[in-house]
Amino acid sequence: MVTLLLIDDHPLVQVALEAALARAPFPFLLLSAEDENRAREVLASQPVDVVVLDIGLPDSDGLQLLKFIRRHFPALPVIVYSAQEERLYQRLAAAAGAAGYVAKRQPMPQLLSAILAVLGGQQAFPPASGEEEPASALTSKELQVLGLLAKGLSNLQIAGQLNISNKTVSTHKKNIMDKTGASSVVELAGLWKSQR
Repeated sequence: MVTLLLIDDHPLVQVALEAALARAPFPFLLLSAEDENRAREVLASQPVDVVVLDIGLPDSDGLQLLKFIRRHFPALPVIVYSAQEERLYQRLAAAAGAAGYVAKRQPMPQLLSAILAVLGGQQAFPPASGEEEPASALTSKELQVLGLLAKGLSNLQIAGQLNISNKTVSTHKKNIMDKTGASSVVELAGLWKSQR
């Protein structure tokens, strides 16, 4: 039996996922958590085979929770299941360690396919709809810089906090913009903040 942890604050998602799992080729045990605290409790108390995570949780930053899961449970695949459809969110999820990304507007069988794919060791991200995918995921340093930009820190403040030069901060900002396709740092920071 495969144990799946759904981290989502919408009860209807659980009902729909239960119906989809009933059609899966093998049995699932569905656990649920409506917030980060409950998710951490479940993860600490029993083994889980796959996580489906809504990054738009009301009480926390789902991307930070994703990073926590990757750090403490590195072999545990996580699929981000979100109402956000912009490519930027998919890239941020991938950079934070997600194994897949499914938009909530997709039919439930799409989520089930993604779950089966990541359980088989594959990734499950939407195709790149004609646009070229950025070269690679954000590095950990770029993610740090992005988080500090979102908090409104200047280049100089970021340089001081991370013990790097102002020029290095500028390089990281340019790389973040190139990799995510954001048209401005303000747009990038705004999108990042909207997940909090």
